Amino acid sequence: MSKILNQNDRDVIILASSIRGGIKCVQTTERKCGYIIRPELRIPVIKAGVSRALNDKGIEVKNVYSDTEEITKILNIINGLEDLSNTTEGLEMVRRYNGVLSQPETHADVENALELLESVGGIIG
Repeated sequence: MSKILNQNDRDVIILASSIRGGIKCVQTTERKCGYIIRPELRIPVIKAGVSRALNDKGIEVKNVYSDTEEITKILNIINGLEDLSNTTEGLEMVRRYNGVLSQPETHADVENALELLESVGGIIG
């Protein structure tokens, strides 16, 4: 019996099923505006297939991705496999707002970002 999928294909499936996405919105003292608001991809458990899939595309393996370029690369890898994630809607929010929703600098920026996200129901803690 021949293999249906090669190892690279299986690794991408493992990545797609392991990844979580959403818009992170938390209060913080690290930022002058008082909030971190950004699209974010998370991989709670780094399995061997996840590492291979990311390394194969030259992406550093880590648990949280918030850089626009890294998010774009990862979303391109799993394109069409978003339904394998437990956060399919969250991944769509990340795809929609990655590079569009920038980290707020002022209180007015925070209010605008929160209004936008509230209108589409896309905030995660």
